[in-house]
Amino acid sequence: MKDEVKKEKILPKKGAWKSTGGNLFWINIVNENVFWLGMNNKTPETELAENWCHVGNGKIKDNLITLEWADIPIGSDNLNGRIIIEIISEVQMKVIEDSGNFGMSVWNWEKEHLTLSQIVNRHHY
Repeated sequence: MKDEVKKEKILPKKGAWKSTGGNLFWINIVNENVFWLGMNNKTPETELAENWCHVGNGKIKDNLITLEWADIPIGSDNLNGRIIIEIISEVQMKVIEDSGNFGMSVWNWEKEHLTLSQIVNRHHY
């Protein structure tokens, strides 16, 4: 009989995360439930959340987050979908399945608390 290796459960840190595309996601975890706000980052060409801004809700199971998300009418996009995110460590995650034109990317934890004014004004960020 083969011994099964138990994979240690990893919980990602709460707070602000940045994708490889430079976009920001605020994540909160309550028990196994994940809540988030995501938006395109401010660049010289676009304002914060001008293109897209969405909210999501999902669950953590076996170091995976399965999440339903939808754009809200702040940005110009009107998309929605489902993504599955692999929790690599408490400070890194990777989108492994997506729908709704979400895109595959790696996310890195930035900090526990990041305000919109810090991003817009580039203070402490």
